[in-house]
Amino acid sequence: MSKRRFLYIVDDEAIVRASIVSLVQAHGDYECREFANGDTFLAALDGLEPGCVVLDLQLEGAGGDAAMAALSQRTDRFRTVVVTGFSDLDTAIAALRAGALDFLHKPYEMRPLLDAIERGFHLIEHGSEPAALVEAVRSRLQRLQPDEAAVLKLLIQGQTHEQIGRALDVDARSVQLLRARILTTLDAPTILAAIRLAGLAGCLATLD
Repeated sequence: MSKRRFLYIVDDEAIVRASIVSLVQAHGDYECREFANGDTFLAALDGLEPGCVVLDLQLEGAGGDAAMAALSQRTDRFRTVVVTGFSDLDTAIAALRAGALDFLHKPYEMRPLLDAIERGFHLIEHGSEPAALVEAVRSRLQRLQPDEAAVLKLLIQGQTHEQIGRALDVDARSVQLLRARILTTLDAPTILAAIRLAGLAGCLATLD
């Protein structure tokens, strides 16, 4: 018998919660529980079965940041996918560094959300990412030239182009060109996609 998979949706929009429940239950056997705000979720957190959390950062009461902080201390029991409507790159990086598996913007596409949730349950059930997936991503990251890898590391740390330029002793134009080369080398559509790859390969926690 397969293990029960518990999915927790934390979002203050009922229609969004219902949409996610309908989506995931059409693609797998999930036991879903909904939370309309951060306070009720945090109050229930320690009594919940291990599972995957789909978290909006804009919540009533205790905000999504508080929920993310609590979840980051419990990655042995919970894995988190952030789905939110209002954010910037710094917010996304902070969430990924805090342990979020992925950071998706509303309106999200179905497949990335399902893939992220599946990764979350794989981590909970096996303690690691699929080995073949990690190896494939690391192979892509190893294609980066040293200067490209240095820029990606500093972007992950949240540094601006100007700060990166000073750190590497290059001008802002060179930083922009290196950033573009990173996306080409990794075949990533955006810098957030490149940072997702670094997270999947287990690199984010070591880049301090």
